Amino acid sequence: MNTNAASRLLICGSRQWPWPDTVTALLDRAATRYGDDLVIIEGAPTGATRAAHHWCLDHDLPHWRHRCHPLTHTSTAPRARRHWREAEHHQRILRDEGPRLALVFHHHLTPGSGSTANLCHQAMNAGIPIWLIPTADPDQGRWLAPPQHHQDNDPHAITSDPQPLPEPSVPRTLPCPTEHSHLPELLSRDPEPVPPATSEAATSASSHDPAPPATEEPR
Repeated sequence: MNTNAASRLLICGSRQWPWPDTVTALLDRAATRYGDDLVIIEGAPTGATRAAHHWCLDHDLPHWRHRCHPLTHTSTAPRARRHWREAEHHQRILRDEGPRLALVFHHHLTPGSGSTANLCHQAMNAGIPIWLIPTADPDQGRWLAPPQHHQDNDPHAITSDPQPLPEPSVPRTLPCPTEHSHLPELLSRDPEPVPPATSEAATSASSHDPAPPATEEPR
């Protein structure tokens, strides 16, 4: 499995995400951009990730392109234990699947609280860029930047009773600098398809192939 491919997308977000068509619209654009190289990584519980799961099924993505990681909770497990399991689950996905971009569909993302916030925190620590889509409009979004305060590096940051964080000097959720705040190229309305990887290599190889030896005509 090539986890270094730029076409590996992690989909996450609110369990109450009310606009599944926004998810499918952006995945359609990503499919146009990357074709058969597109890999979708999701957890398929409800909301935004469920929409991504159905998109993968509707497009008959094979297993190696549809990386589904559902997490089933035990109803009798304490809430704190469920949160720890979610954090461990997120850590394994990021480590094993190697996403190159995270698409977060959330209309009320609160830093430091909730499963999606934990996944974003871990993705930031791993250096994975995160594009937040907060509304039904697929063309509206912003990059997330790390919080401007110190946090515990423990990957299991979610607790059943999270303590309030000190107020930072700047907002906790920041768009990247202006030159990077535009829609990612692969999510643009009319993305250019990626040319086949072999075409350039074939052209290059043909330009260096030696000419075939001349053959003498029979006397």
